[in-house]
Amino acid sequence: MRPLAAKASAVLLSAFVLAGTLPAAADMTELPFEEKTQQRLEELGIEDSRVRSINIALIRKKDERPGPEIRAAESYIRLTDCTGFLVIYMDSKAFVRDTYTRGDCSVPGLSNYN
Repeated sequence: MRPLAAKASAVLLSAFVLAGTLPAAADMTELPFEEKTQQRLEELGIEDSRVRSINIALIRKKDERPGPEIRAAESYIRLTDCTGFLVIYMDSKAFVRDTYTRGDCSVPGLSNYN
């Protein structure tokens, strides 16, 4: 496991421990969202040393209609050289739908929303 992936796993586990709930083993891997986040960071040329933290927020369905329990996911990546975030938005199958920055973060080729 790459250091960045280990950092993301530790952040997710600590979030569950702080919340007082541990998910089922299948949820611990957060499906393929961690892998896609890592892959997207590599595509953008963002080195592990530039990443301060990664938090993955799962967007779950709100009703009893058929469909996947997880509707989408957003990876919030805090970088060492800015105070905002790099955000990676993925659908329920971990397909990257959008990538952008927030605050004073900047990544070449990505839109920024303050």
